[in-house]
Amino acid sequence: MKKRIIIIISSIYLFLLPSTAFANGITEADTLLCTRDSSCRESLLLYFRFNQLVIDNDYMENYKTLGAFHALLSNGIAVSLIDTIFITAYASPEGDKTYNIRLAERRAEVVRDYLSEKYPILERPRICTDPRGENWTGLRRMIEDDNSVPDREEVLMILDHVKDLNRCKDLLKRLNCGYAYKYIQEHILPGLRNATVCTVQMKTLHASALNLQISDKQKPVIEEESGTFGKPGRIDAYKPEMTKYSVFHSFRRPILALKTNLLFDLAISPNIELELPLGRRERWSLNVEWIFPWWLIDHDKYCLQLLSGGLEARYWLGKRMNRRALTGHFFGFYAGGGKYDLQWEEKGYQGEFYIASGISYGYALPIVRNLNFEFCIGIGLLQTNYKHYRTINEYHTLLWQSNGSYTWFGPTKAKISFVWVLGRKVKGGER
Repeated sequence: MKKRIIIIISSIYLFLLPSTAFANGITEADTLLCTRDSSCRESLLLYFRFNQLVIDNDYMENYKTLGAFHALLSNGIAVSLIDTIFITAYASPEGDKTYNIRLAERRAEVVRDYLSEKYPILERPRICTDPRGENWTGLRRMIEDDNSVPDREEVLMILDHVKDLNRCKDLLKRLNCGYAYKYIQEHILPGLRNATVCTVQMKTLHASALNLQISDKQKPVIEEESGTFGKPGRIDAYKPEMTKYSVFHSFRRPILALKTNLLFDLAISPNIELELPLGRRERWSLNVEWIFPWWLIDHDKYCLQLLSGGLEARYWLGKRMNRRALTGHFFGFYAGGGKYDLQWEEKGYQGEFYIASGISYGYALPIVRNLNFEFCIGIGLLQTNYKHYRTINEYHTLLWQSNGSYTWFGPTKAKISFVWVLGRKVKGGER
């Protein structure tokens, strides 16, 4: 087959040479001609609005692309040396896959119609279309290159390991309450709704023939087709085993979480919690809490003294791929105890020790990166022995009244906690 077949632009090139390549000095008066082995290749990008087929001169940097088209295709000498123009069209990977395949096909045809109608000297048979459906390869490339993507490591893990494309879309939308997907929608997906126009020229043409000057910085660097991205009309979904490079990726694994129960904070009760994820899948965790208010208020009129600690084993629901570590729903079993002295004006109670245990249910809601809100309630058994006393001598002397015991079955735990998750970067597998 002719040499031109092997030089169809690969989708990797779309992101090695983003649309900002035109910012390096290419104007409407320039062409993108280059000579190599008696052939010439250049690639220009046209972008489409969401779910649109209209070539909009005012959208993104289409005006530069259309200007470059005009500079090249309005010159009869240049057009006579063009053998074939290939149009590779894409849709962004959102919505229905079947619809996106058709959308990419129609976008390729729109660009083909535009070129053949605006420049009649370029015969329609010399324009070939290559619609490729959803551009998953480009999505991954752009996310990998953008350090501002929220939960970037988790997003890359989903793209690397989830082969079902519909499920992949769903997981991206649900990850971290949609913060990552919202950023991707605003900053990544618009760059994937494009058509790439690649011209192939079979004869040597020097820029001087067109009275044009092209600097080395203005010449786009184009890679040859590697053969790994399929044939025309095929959807190029990203598959790890098909990639032509192999690197080790890293992601952030939580070491522990620091917490404070806001309900105790409102009651002027200092407290702290530590939660440790257990195992590689982070399905289990161990939560340790300590409550330590020790106040005498208003000249001993009120007393709030409590030393209490507890342990809680938690089981997190849902697949790890669907959630950030230490977020989502969980069930737990807890046990704890301590001592207390509670006084309100003349009456008070002291307990040398109390014990409480039961089962808990909770939900941890991610707010921003590394910060969560946690809601938890526990139902179980509480038992304590206490001494009842009254105060005299302006609350400075305690008179014992009686001893007693108390048992309670019902809610024994309630939390609205602010959580700070600490983690470290670890290397994942090879992709």
